[in-house]
Amino acid sequence: MGDNDKTDFMNKINELTNQFYSGNKKNLFFKNNQKQECATTIAQSIGFEDLIQKTAFIIHGTNGVFLDYAVFKLYAVPEYYEKIVHHILYLFDICIQNYGCFNAHINLNTFTLSAAERYKNIINVFINTCMTTNGGYSLKLNTMFIYNTPNTFSNISNLLMPLIDKSVKQKLVLFDKNKSAGLLKELFYIKN
Repeated sequence: MGDNDKTDFMNKINELTNQFYSGNKKNLFFKNNQKQECATTIAQSIGFEDLIQKTAFIIHGTNGVFLDYAVFKLYAVPEYYEKIVHHILYLFDICIQNYGCFNAHINLNTFTLSAAERYKNIINVFINTCMTTNGGYSLKLNTMFIYNTPNTFSNISNLLMPLIDKSVKQKLVLFDKNKSAGLLKELFYIKN
């Protein structure tokens, strides 16, 4: 997706979000329920297929699959979890079929400890399906690049690391926010 397309897409989502919250005062408590209502509104307005295509996609001409939490969080509700995981597995399978392996590029921009709690169900499904030896994907994974790692990543990883296969842990490469912007720009500039 080009820069202008992404900007237009994000502007549309921001407009829908602002419309939702102008009609529904932001909750100080019970935010998760309200966020799920907003996410459902966005998914219904834009369409699940358009959203998933911008959340997880193969980086053109590579064996890399890009996963963008910044888009995911805008529409991901439990009713879509299975479809999202299946889409990601499909992309991994395409890369494995074409290259024999894959790289995962995960942008965690704006990911927080509360997000880890909110999305723990889909994270567990994803880890259990993909990142265990039984799933086979951990063996075909070359490297998992994680961009925009949150400051609280050590707390988040304490929750998740016991679930992840040892071989995957050795394949993690973390980039903080300072390095991520340039690396992401380079990743798409060179590859597209």
